Amino acid sequence: MEGTLRIYASPSYEVYGLSKNPFIELASEGIEDIESIHVYQEVDMKISSLISDVIGNKSSITFSIVGPLGMGKTQRLKSVARVVEEKGGKVIYVKVDTTDILKITRDIFSALKPPKNRTNIFLENLSKKLGFINRLERMLSSINEYKSRDIAEMLTQELSKYQYSALLLDELENMQGANEKEKILFFEMLRHFISNMPPGSLFAFACIPEVYEEYSKLFPAFFMRLHYEFKLRPMSYEEVVELVKKRLAKVRIRDTADPIYPFTEDAIRLIHELGKGNPRQILRLLNYVLSEAVKHKFDPINEYVVTTILEEPKSLEEYLTRIPTEFKPLVNVIVNKFKGGPVSYIEVAKELKMPGTEVYEKLEHLVSLGFLVGDPRGNYKVPDYVRKFMEEKRE
Repeated sequence: MEGTLRIYASPSYEVYGLSKNPFIELASEGIEDIESIHVYQEVDMKISSLISDVIGNKSSITFSIVGPLGMGKTQRLKSVARVVEEKGGKVIYVKVDTTDILKITRDIFSALKPPKNRTNIFLENLSKKLGFINRLERMLSSINEYKSRDIAEMLTQELSKYQYSALLLDELENMQGANEKEKILFFEMLRHFISNMPPGSLFAFACIPEVYEEYSKLFPAFFMRLHYEFKLRPMSYEEVVELVKKRLAKVRIRDTADPIYPFTEDAIRLIHELGKGNPRQILRLLNYVLSEAVKHKFDPINEYVVTTILEEPKSLEEYLTRIPTEFKPLVNVIVNKFKGGPVSYIEVAKELKMPGTEVYEKLEHLVSLGFLVGDPRGNYKVPDYVRKFMEEKRE
């Protein structure tokens, strides 16, 4: 009937005996029962042992977690937070999202403030109106007022009130763009803090390798005080198989003799190779392949199916249509604004007004899917076959 809106049902994963696609959520994002699907590596056992030492012996431990984007750094910091909180400890978890050390420091102390009620808000507003500025606020009013040692002592004093505590800084690479003076002040504050941590306290931060190396050269005094440095390694094929089994088991609604069904071993092996052992890239590949396979009812999903799903499109329109929705703005900008590239992730980030780290991660994911090509200089461009489509369209 003309003018009638037709609604088409989305493909059901019941064809594979699954209630939904279990690979949509990344390991570090919004999963309640994360422990049941986490694939444990040697680093997890070592971190667990350190936490036990802090809890059991009231010792103080400092360590770093280093690895490329998507390797599970955030997940591990949050696992540390969960254990400390379960023991009744105080956790300060800060995801660094700025180069402003005043804001980062403010975020750290904000976690120590009591819940706001009407009385506290009234007293706070009254003190501001009367011109009373406490010591911390004064030191965080400008870089010139920032006193690294004094701020560290105040942090130690506050955390000393708790039997157990943890200061966890995630994505520390995001403050790389701060000027040298500000970085020195911030790392000096951290150095003073970890030199005088209260008993039962833990300090850890996560960072990508390139920036971690830069920081370690600039601030050797701070890095010398770290007890441990954990460098995350890529997942092995066997670990990816375990990941697939655990994820599928959580959503399986029909029993099967094969715990990796609908995937075959050769399909998982290929996905492991394409994802280069990076957990997030592997999860995104699994998500994309499964979501495409169910549309065509491919059964089982073997190496041939994976190759078919990831094969080259036949036109520019088909190429753009295949791009997953959340990545379309990036590819459209590269195709239309930057004529297919090469272009740096910073230029793309500026054009889209998005955080650089997020853009970099998404561009790397598009490279892993074969939708873009990266080069040693850190630039990105469309594959040669897409450039031919673009040239044909211009003619």
